[in-house]
Amino acid sequence: MWTDFVDLIYVALFTASTALGGSMGWAIAVVSLAARLLLFPLTLRLAYRGLETQRALRRLAPQLEALRARHKKDPRRLLEETSALYERHGVRIADGGALAGMAVQAPIFLGLFGAIQRGVANGGRFLWVKDLAAPDALLAGLCAIVAAWAAALAPNVAAAQRVPMIAIPALLTFVFLARVAAGISVYSLASGLVGVAQATLVRRRALQFEG
Repeated sequence: MWTDFVDLIYVALFTASTALGGSMGWAIAVVSLAARLLLFPLTLRLAYRGLETQRALRRLAPQLEALRARHKKDPRRLLEETSALYERHGVRIADGGALAGMAVQAPIFLGLFGAIQRGVANGGRFLWVKDLAAPDALLAGLCAIVAAWAAALAPNVAAAQRVPMIAIPALLTFVFLARVAAGISVYSLASGLVGVAQATLVRRRALQFEG
């Protein structure tokens, strides 16, 4: 079944490539963007839910601190009281909906990853990239910038944490993509740009909460 799923995505890539003049690079960009946009309502809803949970935890911070002080010698009682506090205020740390959302996203992105690897096996040019099957440092760098951009938009981050929060995703993105086929970087760039749009909407929602 998994092989059939990857085959289906590969057929979509091949069809898009044919429609786009034989460019596998543009096909990867279009199919990746379409997949990310298809999941966008789900990922945005999950992001909004996470934002609401963070907001609730900030409101409960004084009560949580009081519980920690009161039951610092009784971890079991602390856990029980904390769970009861969360339940009274409708806070769900282990959100089944979020887990289900990740379970839906993972197969799609893994399938895309596998189909793209197959699609670029024979190489091919794309913009300045001479071979989609080989790494491209410039494309990896652009993906790293997009990752940093999305991270920079994260709301409610302490000043001391902002630099590492931006730098670490960018560095990890570059290190990974600089070693894999450029076709994977095309996918990452298309998906990352949608991620920036989502981060912008989440930041706007956070500012509305604060206002």
